[in-house]
Amino acid sequence: MNLETQVVVIGGGVTGTGVLRDLALRGVRAVLFERDNLASGTTGNFHGLLHSGGRYAVTDPEAAVECIHENQILRRIAPQAIEDTGGLFVTLDNVDEAWMPGFLAGCAKAGIPTEVISGEEARRLEPELSPLIRHAVIVPDGSVDGYTLCQGNLASAKPRGARAYLFTGVVEILRDRDRVVGVRAIDKTNGDEYRVRAECVVNAAGVWCGRVADLAGVALTMTPNKGTMIALDGRPVKRAINRCRKPGDGDIIVPVGRTIVLGTTSVDIPDPDSVRVEEWEVYKIIEEGTAMVPKVENMHMQKAYVGVRPLYKPPSVGGEEGREISRGFYVLDHAKLDGAEGFVSIVGGKLTSHRLMAEKTTDVICAKLGVQAQCCTAEESLPTSD
Repeated sequence: MNLETQVVVIGGGVTGTGVLRDLALRGVRAVLFERDNLASGTTGNFHGLLHSGGRYAVTDPEAAVECIHENQILRRIAPQAIEDTGGLFVTLDNVDEAWMPGFLAGCAKAGIPTEVISGEEARRLEPELSPLIRHAVIVPDGSVDGYTLCQGNLASAKPRGARAYLFTGVVEILRDRDRVVGVRAIDKTNGDEYRVRAECVVNAAGVWCGRVADLAGVALTMTPNKGTMIALDGRPVKRAINRCRKPGDGDIIVPVGRTIVLGTTSVDIPDPDSVRVEEWEVYKIIEEGTAMVPKVENMHMQKAYVGVRPLYKPPSVGGEEGREISRGFYVLDHAKLDGAEGFVSIVGGKLTSHRLMAEKTTDVICAKLGVQAQCCTAEESLPTSD
């Protein structure tokens, strides 16, 4: 099947569907291809936290600012995807207590509202918290469903002419000398082939962005980073519970539906399609979770699963690994970087910041197309989808 459009978006996670929505709202004709189902990658395999930005207030202040800004927007435009759980950052020992002043200063600088309470007050709010907790800091964390966000993005985009082809992977990016001019994709359910001519192609494939870039003859190095999580059968806490210290393994508990999700680890890996839960990760996550909420130790485990962070380290940055790499995002215009006009990648970032990532990506695409329309995704609510 031969098609023509203005923009092809590759990737059916929250960022790709967010780009499709933004393009459609600005009047740009676009189609999306996803090799599997919606949210089948990192979007559907994370701990469910709507970040307040507190986690990054000290170590990654730019990401913290993005998170609190987008947290507030998502609560307004997509309440159907969010539970306003609130969150606590708790201290258990002298190391945690020493971290707290810098944490509070970082939150204040980023614009993240906080309130410090005693351990006794924290246990009145959350009776299952450890008796060893000394202080807690209240922050506006929440719980968010990535699949619902993807559905809402598509439900917003489709009435404006956008199309999405699921289970249809891009196998070739078409070039005419120094210009990307479209894609070839194959539906793996029936073998149908699509040849799509387009003025621009957006690479929003998350941790697989490097492989998609290869199809365009462009070098793009991602740093896949595995995070293991555990879902427990029950919900002993109502709020997201974070350890008030430098981000590390197993230091967060997120209420998700009728469960809690404990996580995460951080392990750089060579292949995002070949990951598994390691035994040490399960023990570490349970140990750290039990320190904050003792009841965790005897709860039934529903499942252990892995998400892969789509981390990107610009070539100019030094030797950071794993948790040291910024959770910020980058819009890469390969016309400027690699001489491939019409090809743009969006890399890094977090689910909480996906709308902003889509906005900045769409700004670049619209500049190439000569489209003057401004972004309105922060004002227009996401429709519910059946």
